[in-house]
Amino acid sequence: MLAAIFLNGSPDSLDLLRRAAGRADLVVAADGGARYALEAGVVPDLVVGDLDSLGEDLAREVEGRGASLERHPVKKDKMDGHLAVLAARERGATAADLLCAMGGRPGALFAVSHILLVAERIGLRSTVVADWGRMFVIEGGSRKVEGAWQDSVSIFPLSGPAAGVTLEGMEYPLENAILEPGDTLGFHNELIGNEARVSVGKGALLVVQETESP
Repeated sequence: MLAAIFLNGSPDSLDLLRRAAGRADLVVAADGGARYALEAGVVPDLVVGDLDSLGEDLAREVEGRGASLERHPVKKDKMDGHLAVLAARERGATAADLLCAMGGRPGALFAVSHILLVAERIGLRSTVVADWGRMFVIEGGSRKVEGAWQDSVSIFPLSGPAAGVTLEGMEYPLENAILEPGDTLGFHNELIGNEARVSVGKGALLVVQETESP
């Protein structure tokens, strides 16, 4: 089951948002992310958060158009985006496209990689989908990277050292390597075809794919 989760970063193109929402089984918005959904002509199935960014008027509007609201207190220990990921998983989603994830507050930008890590740990295989490309996290496993020749792919250890790092189908392959925090070895590799694979035996990797057409 695929979810599309609208975060409250900066908006992506309307075409991308409509396509992502159109292929999803469940559409969730994290608070102000519902604004971006509505601007794209998408009514979320669920809006999650304290709703301070969305505001009461729009909250009533989106609820009147069929969305469910999952309200949380303003003083809480998780970001609205984190809560949206948990809500999607609780409703049966096993994969998610995170939309409008980049931009906004600098602190929120850095939090996105940790939301991806949380999602990976609860069994919600998630991908930031943006006009510039894709971003995802792998912890103790592997994922395909699909794209075009010479797409840029960068990998960084996320939660400490990453061991058993293997890159296949890239200009600069790795086999069973160890990447330490502060290591930039994985920056700006390139696809040599339409498909590659990134694997890690222990630890977590942040994978950033930059492409002209997501």
